[in-house]
Amino acid sequence: MADPINGSFLIEIDEKFMTARLSVTQPKNGGRPVTEAEVRQDMAMKGIRYNVDEEAFKAAFSDNSLSVQIANGDPPVDGRNGYLVYHFERKSGAQMKADEFGNVDFKDLGLIQNIKQNVIVADIFPETQGTPGRDIRGIQIPQYPGKPAKFSVGNGIAVTEDGKHLVTAISGNLRWNKDHFVVDKEIVVSGDVDLSVGNIDFIGDVIIKGNVNEGFFIKSAGNVSVAGNVTGATIEAEGNISGRLGFVSSNVTAKGDISVNFGENSVINCGGTLKAQSFIGCTVYCEGPMLVQGGKSVIVGGKYTCLSDIEVNYIGSDSYVRTQIILGNIAVLAEECGELKKKLKEYEAQLQQLELVCTTLQQQKKIAPLPPERDEMLKRSIKAKFGHMGLIKETHDRISDIEHEIENSNDLCVKLKRAVFPGVTFRINNSQFVVTTKSGPGTVAVNEDGDIVIR
Repeated sequence: MADPINGSFLIEIDEKFMTARLSVTQPKNGGRPVTEAEVRQDMAMKGIRYNVDEEAFKAAFSDNSLSVQIANGDPPVDGRNGYLVYHFERKSGAQMKADEFGNVDFKDLGLIQNIKQNVIVADIFPETQGTPGRDIRGIQIPQYPGKPAKFSVGNGIAVTEDGKHLVTAISGNLRWNKDHFVVDKEIVVSGDVDLSVGNIDFIGDVIIKGNVNEGFFIKSAGNVSVAGNVTGATIEAEGNISGRLGFVSSNVTAKGDISVNFGENSVINCGGTLKAQSFIGCTVYCEGPMLVQGGKSVIVGGKYTCLSDIEVNYIGSDSYVRTQIILGNIAVLAEECGELKKKLKEYEAQLQQLELVCTTLQQQKKIAPLPPERDEMLKRSIKAKFGHMGLIKETHDRISDIEHEIENSNDLCVKLKRAVFPGVTFRINNSQFVVTTKSGPGTVAVNEDGDIVIR
């Protein structure tokens, strides 16, 4: 008869103490089986005490040589690094776009991305600390905490107080610069505005250190400064425009002041003071003073409308070039005044009707309560009455301002420092004077009889 063989067991632990496996060999020939107590004692000696799977432990005794994982540790969960989610494309350089027909405007290079203040550029997601682990001995395993998001804060960009966002600190051009966004409060073009730059439509100031070439336009919500010539181009500015050289065959409009060396065959609209050394063949509308100073200080050819005074050395030329000088804007003001007086009559008639309705309903209300619909009519009528009273006052005030402006416009004049030539026509408000002989110096103005004279 064969000798009895006792049962045996083997506990295997990985080198990091994260798992433990148990295999039990059954006895043979009447040998002694392995007991749970023996195994548990050995587990205790090896330090296995965390996350023991009791069901797996018992299953190891049910089948000979079955290796069962009886314990497993919890691996640490490392923290996540902080990161940014950008709301705008992180690209630099030209970004030309095609329209629905696949056509590309090569003058629109997409170099400018207008953005206002306090716009969110990116969301900042913070790092997480993670969770520590524990091995089968119950020993804590440290995790690697996440690192804060790495980012640079460029000029014109700020971090919100709660640290959750990058926002624009100013309005301007949003631009990606290597590894961060910046906001330029002004656009500076170091050379010419040509196909390498394209058209410019910007929320801030624009500085051109070269020329603005034919066919291009610049639009600015601020000021525009051009060091070279503006030739066959268009410039529009909410602020001021300055040109160190000249405007040639161009359209230039500013709500503020305009200063330039010379204007030639250009259309110029100025909401403030207009300064230049000469104008040749231009069409000008200027709401402020027009000062032609320095150099020859000459206006030759074209049409010049000014709502203030003009100061110049020469107007016209020996060749009798047709030149129109218009001071004041009575025609437009008179038309506005007439329209306002018509509206005033309408408002006054409507007010009388409202007052009649209010008086009637208020008298009825004293006798007996009004039905809900008539009571609502009374409330609306009272509100409309006060609204019309406000409109009437505003209209009266505007009519008074216009009449005062028309009255004072007769004081407008052209300060002629040298001479005016035949071919020049002056119009001051409703009076007109055609120059037939060279005259000057002097002041071109309206006399007491309403005639334009040079005195």
